[in-house]
Amino acid sequence: MTTVLWGAAAAVWFGMMTWLSHQPGPGTSRTSRELAEELHSLLPGIKTESLNRLLRKTAHPVLFAGLAVLVGLALQSASCGAGLLPAGMVQLLWCWGDEATKRMVPGRHFSWLDVGLNALGTLLGSGAVLLLG
Repeated sequence: MTTVLWGAAAAVWFGMMTWLSHQPGPGTSRTSRELAEELHSLLPGIKTESLNRLLRKTAHPVLFAGLAVLVGLALQSASCGAGLLPAGMVQLLWCWGDEATKRMVPGRHFSWLDVGLNALGTLLGSGAVLLLG
């Protein structure tokens, strides 16, 4: 039962992060800017535009690390530890695929920096599962 729950959580996380990642550019810019403006009141020493850039770039490793952790937990709960490496490789491919498919979304573009941030998150999340599992 635990395997099903972790697997379902990973599938939902993947769906949500992919949906968020493929929203039109003007909408995501507006949303992150509004959040940065809200955070600026809590962090007045940091410029709103700097907070906005930080939010947009931090989202990549955080979302991909979350996916790697959930996939890793699903595999470990199914006693499929040997599946961690193949799953990690597939996730690393998606780090590129996520960016490559953004070209089809209005106002979005491919970014090698974002591919790298996605991969960093995948590696950190996978590493955490290996270390703590």
